[in-house]
Amino acid sequence: MKKIIALVLSVVLLCCFSVTAFAADSPTASEKVVVTIRKADITNPTGKEDVEYTFDKGTTITVKADEEAYGTFKNWSVYKVTASVEGVSAPVNSGVITLSAVKNLAATKKAEAAVAGTDYEIVSGSLTAKEMTVKANTTLIICGNYGNVVTDPLSASNADDSASAPATNDITAVYAVIVMLAVVAFGFGVKKVYSK
Repeated sequence: MKKIIALVLSVVLLCCFSVTAFAADSPTASEKVVVTIRKADITNPTGKEDVEYTFDKGTTITVKADEEAYGTFKNWSVYKVTASVEGVSAPVNSGVITLSAVKNLAATKKAEAAVAGTDYEIVSGSLTAKEMTVKANTTLIICGNYGNVVTDPLSASNADDSASAPATNDITAVYAVIVMLAVVAFGFGVKKVYSK
């Protein structure tokens, strides 16, 4: 009986180690914003177009027109992302989204013109300069416009049609499960040896 209790307590202890993998962000953590750049280069911090990058609120982002790829630069358009789920419209930059909301988010994602001074601040350059630095105060999509074409903020410039899944960074929970299974297997092995 003592061996069974020891085995159960060992498994419970190992389960407790994985709790931090599922913990919510600390309330003291800085607020995050998501920034996507369309038809332009991100020079500071470096990045790729059409990728959603998560930054701390107030981070400055420098974008540069890519005339080699898209033609003569005209100006920048800055949009903020909103989602309308079950008739409720709210900014998508923080907070909790229900499962039903996530399921319908792709179809209901909307973008509207961001307000300079509120949603973002221009640190250097301007909306007509080929290079511009902005401070992001909310989730933004920054689009470069070329010639007479206004870039669609919700349509990727170079959409990736591959069927592969995106890479994941944190697999702490997987490691915890592997360790727990190893301990259980070890426990059964010990039980078998001592039962003889």
